[in-house]
Amino acid sequence: MSERKNNRGKIEIMADVLALSTSGIKKTHIMYRANLSYEQILYYLNQLLSKGLIAQDVSDGALVYRTTEKGREFLACFTRMSELITESYGNDQSVPLLATT
Repeated sequence: MSERKNNRGKIEIMADVLALSTSGIKKTHIMYRANLSYEQILYYLNQLLSKGLIAQDVSDGALVYRTTEKGREFLACFTRMSELITESYGNDQSVPLLATT
């Protein structure tokens, strides 16, 4: 298995999008703040919407995305898992959080 440094896996990207969306955010803002391409943001928003982790809402005439309660639970579990791994391995950046496909 090749070593991937500084690359996020799918779960990490989903967690980033959920964290950005906790108070409501436009798609373009998510795209730039999460450093994703247009195709990637469409993919991840569709995945999160289909799993009920994020919801679309209209605010001030603009479409915004908000993290659902289920999404907040996912984010809390992801954060705890990341903390456990960091505690177990220290700050060793060579240990991947999750395997990517």
